[in-house]
Amino acid sequence: MFDFWQFGLDVHQVMTTRIFSMMTGEMSAHEARRMFTEKQTAYSDAQLSGARALMTGGPMEAGIEMMDVYRRAVRANCRRLAKAN
Repeated sequence: MFDFWQFGLDVHQVMTTRIFSMMTGEMSAHEARRMFTEKQTAYSDAQLSGARALMTGGPMEAGIEMMDVYRRAVRANCRRLAKAN
């Protein structure tokens, strides 16, 4: 089951960490580029997962699969950024 509360908290933590590092001038060029490329990758992966689930299951399964892609991407960022700080 998808935990929207945890997802929201993870998104908040990632955004806060990145905004703080931008404000203090500590964000590297690599991290700035990564912010954009990972969104494109997550979007593409979510679309593919959703399409696959739609063909084999239905709209509910597609939505779950798409959100799971975003959940994994955000959670990975949350862990990575926590280790860096």
